[in-house]
Amino acid sequence: MDIVDPRIDPSLVPAGSKPTIFAKDQPWYRQLPSIRTPDGQVITRWRLSDVERRAILKGEDLYLTISTFNAPLQPVLLTVGPVNWAGI
Repeated sequence: MDIVDPRIDPSLVPAGSKPTIFAKDQPWYRQLPSIRTPDGQVITRWRLSDVERRAILKGEDLYLTISTFNAPLQPVLLTVGPVNWAGI
């Protein structure tokens, strides 16, 4: 799975949203470009490889692993395609 720059149609994100790169100064992690919205949403974007797409088409499940470092889990949302965050 590849990380993709999440900047999408500006009409889909609330006014005041800002691009952010997580792990920018942490070389032991992959940098994660994202968009942070004023109300605390963090939007990232991922592109599946052809192998991953075929596996999902054949019925394989999608897994999400979150490193909480033993802190409380925050809500997450997986979607296919962009969400109109400006309308939420």
